[in-house]
Amino acid sequence: MKYQMILLDLDGTLLNSDNIVSPITANVLEVCRQKGYYIGFITARSRSKKNIRLLDGLPCDFIAFYNGAEIYAKNHLLESNVLSYKKTIMMLQELNNDFPGMIFDIHQEPWNFSSVCGTISHMESGDRRVCDINNLPECNIQRIRLESESLMSIPLQNYMTSESTFYHSAFADVIIVHKDANKEHAVKKASDFFDIPLSKMIAFGDDINDIDMLKIVGIGVAMGNAIPSLKKIANYVTETNDNNGIATWICKHLITLGK
Repeated sequence: MKYQMILLDLDGTLLNSDNIVSPITANVLEVCRQKGYYIGFITARSRSKKNIRLLDGLPCDFIAFYNGAEIYAKNHLLESNVLSYKKTIMMLQELNNDFPGMIFDIHQEPWNFSSVCGTISHMESGDRRVCDINNLPECNIQRIRLESESLMSIPLQNYMTSESTFYHSAFADVIIVHKDANKEHAVKKASDFFDIPLSKMIAFGDDINDIDMLKIVGIGVAMGNAIPSLKKIANYVTETNDNNGIATWICKHLITLGK
């Protein structure tokens, strides 16, 4: 079978522990581009200039931020899966009233709110001002992170709106996003846009939010530093992100499978 697209998570996968892409991996991805493969990135990171600069010089046909809240193909916005302000602010206020000690971190591009600091800051300018849950700017919301010692006992499903969902991350916090802001949905959008069957895609990941992505593609590759549950469902396990795991797998397998 000839594979046509490579999809990559960023943190713990494409990026090493120094938060950079190694020259070896960058070179291998460029070789893949020259051979005709589409290259895509699906990340939990925001669409800030700092994060975009991490990919400078790399081939990029497709990118999904916030795990799929904002999806771009060929540098154009393909789909936006964000939480609407009016519905979500009521949910946040209820949670804040019912659980006063809960910590909120809220991405509302271009703003980022932190209840710990009691401030909201601009993603690009760095401007910061005092803020709380009750006076957030009227912007749609890409992602909400909750922290609380009692998170596991809180019936969060009772607070969700018709458009929102949540999951527990590997860091013992909770992430609330739009129900379509997930990597599985993002991969399917890439498949539709580029007219590439899921069976002809290859995906690399390392964490819990990569599981569904790796399950639906033709080949799912877990990094050597991946969580055990991801390694269990992956077709392959490669080297770690600090040992050029992506480049190692591509050089070992993709040329022989090649297009």
